[in-house]
Amino acid sequence: MATIGLGIQASQHVEIRGDTSMQECIDAVSLAVERVGAVPCLNLTSIAHEAERIRTLSSDWLRRPSPFLFKLARTVDAVIVIERDWSSLAALCPAEKLEAWNQAVGLLVAQQESRRIPYCLIAHPKAKRQDQLLVSRNEAYQAIEAAISADVDEIRALLERAQKIIYNGRVLEIRTRNHGCMTCDLGRPIYRSDGRLNVSRVLNLPYGSLSFTVPEDSVEGTICFDRWRDVRDLVVAFDGGRISDISAANSPEAFADFVGTHSGDRDRISHIGIGVNPGITRPTGLTTIDECMSGMVFVAFGENRFMGGKNESTLNIDLVCSGATVLCDSRYLVREGRPAFG
Repeated sequence: MATIGLGIQASQHVEIRGDTSMQECIDAVSLAVERVGAVPCLNLTSIAHEAERIRTLSSDWLRRPSPFLFKLARTVDAVIVIERDWSSLAALCPAEKLEAWNQAVGLLVAQQESRRIPYCLIAHPKAKRQDQLLVSRNEAYQAIEAAISADVDEIRALLERAQKIIYNGRVLEIRTRNHGCMTCDLGRPIYRSDGRLNVSRVLNLPYGSLSFTVPEDSVEGTICFDRWRDVRDLVVAFDGGRISDISAANSPEAFADFVGTHSGDRDRISHIGIGVNPGITRPTGLTTIDECMSGMVFVAFGENRFMGGKNESTLNIDLVCSGATVLCDSRYLVREGRPAFG
């Protein structure tokens, strides 16, 4: 599916990124790339290995991208990423070392962004610990299969209806629990994740959501996210488009510290999205699946130039808000976690 969606051609070179613990999925993706006559270029590591590198190597060394990885960024024709949870490094590594590592990652991303390389992210249940999932790993696999098996025509019809409402709107309002109410202006292009490569050159599996950047300085108010890793009821406040306060039911400093290890516009919203995929019936705890769930609202932080925004940052992370209500110029798009545009 990823090779078809990215339009990979014979003789092209495709970077495949993954964790060494996900070898079965890596093998399947590599074989699919070879079956179309392309060349898989493996970029494999593990969270544990990267954590050890960050802890033991100097900050000066960590800031330098690997020559091998920099060559890949300059030469590959497409990138397929099997999901990993790099945010877990925040609890394993010194902040100043992690900040240096993120700078090297940012240079590699900037190189590929400058070449407009097609990019595919594949959800994987092993990206998170079992205790951070809301279902068993087997149920998470089943959710991915159900999402990909959902009626594509139905998904595209739902995306089109929601897109028309947002496209004609001026102001978006998101209401969440804990009295969250965030507003922002509209007017930017809207991208549909429907299993095909879109203008932003990004393809996600599973698919079934729409997302859009907003004028970055127009974001005001607060929004409550279900959780981020072990942090529950994470409330983020915005003033003039930038994060002004972070609170949570537990350990709010964990998220603040994680954001602080990144550079650039780390304190601005990257994009906002709404899921429409009817194949996903309940949250799994894995954001890449949950953000496609019908009626799910998600918000990303940091980098958004790949979607036509103005943020330049080493941060790019999505968080979900289940049970949220979304209004576009007072018209309901989502009401308490249920779509109102179908």
